[in-house]
Amino acid sequence: MATRKKLPRRFLACCVTFLLLLGGALGCSSSLMVDSPIVHWGATVTVNCTIWRNHCPFLGDGEIQMMWKLDGQLLHGVQSSLGDGVEFSSITIGPLNRTAVSLSCWVLKKETPHLLNLKQILAGYPPSQPQNLTCTMNDTTRDLKCQWDPGEDSLIKVQTTLQGFRSQSGCAVLLDPIPHCIPKVDQNSCTISRQHLQLYQTMAFRVMVRNGLGVAQSELLCADPMDLVKLDPPAVHSIQSIQSVPEETHCVSVAWEAAKDTTYMRQSCDLRYRTDGDQEWTLVQNITSSTRQVQHCGFLFGTSYQFQMRCQKFGARYMSDWSPTKTFTTHEDSGHVPSGELDAWWKTKPGEAGQGTQVQLLWKPMKPKEAKGKILGYWVTLSPRLHNGQLPTLCNTTELQCNFSLPPGAERIYLTAYNARGASPPTKVSLQKKGVTVPRIYASPLGENSIAVSWDLPGGPTTGYLIEWQRMTSAEPPYDAETSWTRLRNGEEREILIQENIEPYQRYNISVYPLYNDGVGMAQHTEAYTRQKAPSDSPKLYPGSIGKTTAQLHWEPIPLELRNGFITNYTVFWICPNDDMSSAVVNFSVNTLTITGLRPLTMYKVHIMASTVGGSTNGTILMLYTKATDDMDISFAYLLIALLLVMLIILVICFHKSKKMKLQFWPAVPDPANSSLGKWAPAVLQEEVFPVNKSGELSPIIITAILLLEKDKKKGLPCEKSESPKPPLEGPWSGPSKADAALPPSSPKPASHMNHSQSVQYAKVLLDSYHRQQEAPSSLYLRSNSTQPLLSDFTPSPEPYENLWFHGNQPAGEHSCSFQEDTIFPEGALVDFPLLQGVKLDGDEDLSNF
Repeated sequence: MATRKKLPRRFLACCVTFLLLLGGALGCSSSLMVDSPIVHWGATVTVNCTIWRNHCPFLGDGEIQMMWKLDGQLLHGVQSSLGDGVEFSSITIGPLNRTAVSLSCWVLKKETPHLLNLKQILAGYPPSQPQNLTCTMNDTTRDLKCQWDPGEDSLIKVQTTLQGFRSQSGCAVLLDPIPHCIPKVDQNSCTISRQHLQLYQTMAFRVMVRNGLGVAQSELLCADPMDLVKLDPPAVHSIQSIQSVPEETHCVSVAWEAAKDTTYMRQSCDLRYRTDGDQEWTLVQNITSSTRQVQHCGFLFGTSYQFQMRCQKFGARYMSDWSPTKTFTTHEDSGHVPSGELDAWWKTKPGEAGQGTQVQLLWKPMKPKEAKGKILGYWVTLSPRLHNGQLPTLCNTTELQCNFSLPPGAERIYLTAYNARGASPPTKVSLQKKGVTVPRIYASPLGENSIAVSWDLPGGPTTGYLIEWQRMTSAEPPYDAETSWTRLRNGEEREILIQENIEPYQRYNISVYPLYNDGVGMAQHTEAYTRQKAPSDSPKLYPGSIGKTTAQLHWEPIPLELRNGFITNYTVFWICPNDDMSSAVVNFSVNTLTITGLRPLTMYKVHIMASTVGGSTNGTILMLYTKATDDMDISFAYLLIALLLVMLIILVICFHKSKKMKLQFWPAVPDPANSSLGKWAPAVLQEEVFPVNKSGELSPIIITAILLLEKDKKKGLPCEKSESPKPPLEGPWSGPSKADAALPPSSPKPASHMNHSQSVQYAKVLLDSYHRQQEAPSSLYLRSNSTQPLLSDFTPSPEPYENLWFHGNQPAGEHSCSFQEDTIFPEGALVDFPLLQGVKLDGDEDLSNF
C-alpha cells in the first residue's frame, strides 16, 4: 500500500477544479499533470495523478490502490487521500535517457487494473545554432536557393524557418519581412522565388530553429541578391599554339565564350590546366579580358594538356562551375634529346626448361619537361655501350613494359628512352634482391580511394624506396597481374599517399622495398582496406561427423573479393525444436567447430554468421539430426561381442584338449551296458545252436549261478529286527512257478538281495542250459576304484515287503536269520522272465549275512 500524507488545501482545490474540467478513462474524472512534457536529456520529471471517486462508478466505497506504468514497467508512487472521495498519487521518474517515454496512471480495484490517463514525455536538447548559411541566385530563373548546416541533432522535433527582410544601414535595421520559406522534412535548404526578392538592394536572411526547449537562429546573411548570383560555366571553344620567346618553353592562346544571357556582365575568370595523367592542376586567376581571350606560356613541347575555365560576375561571391575539359597537345621541339632517368621496376619468375629467368620490366613515362618532345620508344639492353657497332637489345617497344628471358649470369640491364633527336642517358636497373628490409610498415585509409602508407627506416643508408600495391583475389596472383607501383628517390622519406587504382571494400597487399646502390632489399608487406562493410556472401556450411550428442561442422572461407573487409570472427547458431538458441564464436582463422551437449534423436537448425568491423552476414540454414547412439557405442558393442566369442572359443578348445577340465565338469561314469560283462557268455552256449522259437518266445537260456567275489561289509537284517512276513499277494505270481521245477531239488535257493546305493562288487555269473551242459571255466571280473553305484540313486529298490519278487510260497513263520532259505524270485514272476529261471547262487554259503 502506498504511503499516504496530507496535502495543502489550496492544492486540493486546484486538483478538484481540474477534475471538473477533464475526464479520465472509463468515464472517470481524472487528471495527469506533468512538470513539462518535454525535458532536457537526463533530467527528472514529477508527475501527479488525481481521481474523483464520485465520478468513477466502478470504484464504489472500497479501498483502491493507484499505480504507474512507464513503458509497461510497473511503478509505485506516493498515494494520498485528499478527502471528499479524491485520491491523489505522485511519482518522480528519471533521469530520462530515452527520447520518448509513455507514462500512465492506473487504479487497482478488486485485483483488476483500470487505466485512468496517459502522457508522453519527450527528452532531448535545445536546438543548435545553424551554421554556414549560403544563398545563391540562379542566373536563368533568378530564384534564390539557401542552404545551411543544421548542427547537432536535438533528438526532438524542431521547426525550421528561412526568413528574409528588407534592410537598411548594412542590415543594422530590419524592415518588412518577406514570406517565410519552410523547408521540407529532413532537408536543410529552401528556395525563395524571384517575386519576393528585391534586386540591387541589400537584404538580410537568417534561419530560425525552435523546439520545446528553446530557440536558435543563424547569423544574418546581408547581401544584394544580385551579388549572390552564380553564373553558368563558360565554354572553352579554341586553344592555339603561339610563338614563344625564348623558345625554351611553349605558349598557347585560349579563347572562351561566356554563358548565355551573361555577355553584358563584367566577369572575372580563372584558367587551370594539367598534363594527361597528372593529378594536380596549375591555376591562373583573375582573367578579366573583355575579348575573352588569354595567352599563357610555360608549357612543354609535344605534351598533351587539359584545360578548364570558370567565371563569376565581377564583385559577386560565387564562381561558376568549371567548364568541360578541353584537350590540346603542344607542338614538338626538334632541337633537344630526352634527359633524366626513368623510374623502372621488375618482376621475375622461373623460366621453362632450357630457358633463362623470365623478367617483366615496368617503367613510368618520362616527365614532359625531361622528354623534350614526343618519346618514340624505349630500348632495354644488357650493356650501356655499343658492341661491334650495335647494342645487345633485349626488347624495343613503345609500351611501358616488356617481357624477356634474362641470359644466365646477367645481374643488371639498361633502359633508354629516345625521341626524334636521340636517346636519353641509360637508366641502370639492378636485378638483384639483397640488403636489409624495412622493420615495419603501416597502412591507414584516407577516404575511399586513398591509403596512407608509412614505414620505419632500416638500419643502413638507402637511395630510395619502391612501393607496390595490388588488389588481392582468391586465386593466386598470376605473373602478369595488374600491379601498381611508385618510386621515391629520397632515402629519408618515410610515408606516401597512394591513390592509383584504389577502390573501397577491396583488400590490397602493399609492399615496401628499400633501394640500395647495388640492389633492391627484401620486401615488407601489409594488407589494408579503405572501407569495410558486411560480407557480400556467407560461408558454405557442411556437416561432418554427427553423433548422439555432438555434431562436427566445417565451412569454406568466403572468397576474398566478397569479404568486403577483414573477417573478425565466425558465429555459429543452433536452434532446437523448442526454439532455444545457442551460439559459439570462433576465430577468423578457424573453419571447423564441434558442437557438444546436443540431445539424441533431435532435429537442429544451424547457420553461420561472418562478421567484419563493417557488419555481419548470415548464411543459409542447415538441418542436423542427431543419432540415437554414437559410433563408439556400436564399436564397443561389436568389440564386446567379439571378445565374448573369442573367450567362448578358447573355453571350448580348453575343454576339448584338457581331460582334467572335462573331468571337473563331466566325471567319468562306467556304463554297465557297454561293459565286458554285458557282452560275456559261456563258450558252451556259443557253440550250441538253439532251435528257432516262435515269434515272441525267448531263448531258453538260464542263469545258473552268481558267485560273489566279495561280500558287502554290511550284513542283512538281524533276526531280532525281522518281521513276520505278510501273506503273499494274490495275483499272477501266487501259484506255483515253473521255475521251481526247473531248479534242481538239491540246489540251494538263492538268497534275497536288496538294492543299495553302497558299493557293490562284480560277481561271477554262471549260465546253465536246460540240457545241463558242462560248465565252462568262469571268468573273473574286478571292479575299478570308482565308488559310483551300479544302479542309479534316482530309482531305489523297493523294500522287501514292497517287492513281490521276495515273497515266495513260504509258509507263515518259516523265516530264518539267514537268507539261504529265501527264494530270490516269486514263483509266478519267473514265468514272464525265462532268462532268470536258471539263476542260482554259487557259494551261497557266504550269503547268509549279505
